[in-house]
Amino acid sequence: MLDKLGSRGLAVVHDAAVAAAGGAGPPVDGVCGGQEVRHGCQLLEQQLAGLRWLVVAGERHEVFRSLGAAARDSVRAVLGTPDEDDELKSWLRSAEGKHRFTRLVETTRRRCGTQLAELAALADGSGVGFEDLLLLNLLGDLGVPDGTGCSNVAWRRETSFVAHNEDGFPTEDGHLMVITLNIEGQTPVTALWYPGFLTANAFTATGSGLVWGGTHIPVVRPGLTGAGRHFIARALQQAPTLDAAVAHLRAHPTAGGYACTLGDSTSGRVAVVEAVAGRVAVHETDATHPLLWHTNHLRYLPEPPDDPALLGDSRRAGAHASRYEESMARGRVLAAITPPQREPSTAWFVETLTSESLPHGVHRTAHGADQFMTLCTVVADLSSGTIMLRNPKGNATQLALSDFTHGNAASMG
Repeated sequence: MLDKLGSRGLAVVHDAAVAAAGGAGPPVDGVCGGQEVRHGCQLLEQQLAGLRWLVVAGERHEVFRSLGAAARDSVRAVLGTPDEDDELKSWLRSAEGKHRFTRLVETTRRRCGTQLAELAALADGSGVGFEDLLLLNLLGDLGVPDGTGCSNVAWRRETSFVAHNEDGFPTEDGHLMVITLNIEGQTPVTALWYPGFLTANAFTATGSGLVWGGTHIPVVRPGLTGAGRHFIARALQQAPTLDAAVAHLRAHPTAGGYACTLGDSTSGRVAVVEAVAGRVAVHETDATHPLLWHTNHLRYLPEPPDDPALLGDSRRAGAHASRYEESMARGRVLAAITPPQREPSTAWFVETLTSESLPHGVHRTAHGADQFMTLCTVVADLSSGTIMLRNPKGNATQLALSDFTHGNAASMG
């Protein structure tokens, strides 16, 4: 599909990304200290709440090559076949689609060269075409109808929590995994990861003490001067504080965007940051209003660029509207929650996020008209320094937040 969208320009982007990644290079495999060595990196595989957990340590680009190689089958499963979407293919070949995609790629290349190089290394390791992974990572920035999922609930009064439901297609169950990146010279990062995407589009915890759950905002009018949101979000993982994270999102506009529910374990602060189509809104909790929530529609930005009404009566408006209404329905459930008089527990957040489906809850089971299921629930207790993950079967594991961010399974319980 991409061959007819300007293959020469994409080849230039690919070559620049590969050059930044230091060239493909031969793999160096073996075993070192009980850990597998792939592409010169140490790779440890373990399990967390029934999810595959890969811990990769080494030089940046070799880490992503190694990650691609270790998750090769899952990358291909998540990628699927974009050519099967005839409507998307037709739009991308239109004058509007070509212009928007070409401009987005060029902006991302100029502003996010490091992260683009990581994607090139991931593609190299997985044996999947760079152009296919690039399109996969940019779809949410193009303004085309796509899936929505994920619900966040957060709290700050005497204690602080950030909780997240990661919703996806049932075909992604078994492929969603936990990854820890111990990259030389970088703050350690652990995240939920859909293989094939950059490691920044679900839930993140960092060695700086930041955690956040991201909820995709399907914009109908993308920011034409913004870069790809996954690439901006990947760079966000090195922010040292909540204020630095907000500053990063203000300074690096995205074409599409997320609502990030952020928590800082050092200060205890919790906030929702909507960073969408080149605009940013921040809403922080306080003792009077300790409970925050977010789904897949904008709540704080005026004249929101995700409103399907902006498209009039077009066919695209109808596709966007059904997803928008589903997100609004989950939002109404969360808005009706009465904040507990006492400080909540991890169990309270698990109950809130997993006990029921619509119209009474936000847990998703891919039944009826709903295409999505809750693949993982995460609750980070920032006050006690613990984190809990729960898989779709209800298997849950809790461990120290610091061990989670560094890839250490020793404290699991």
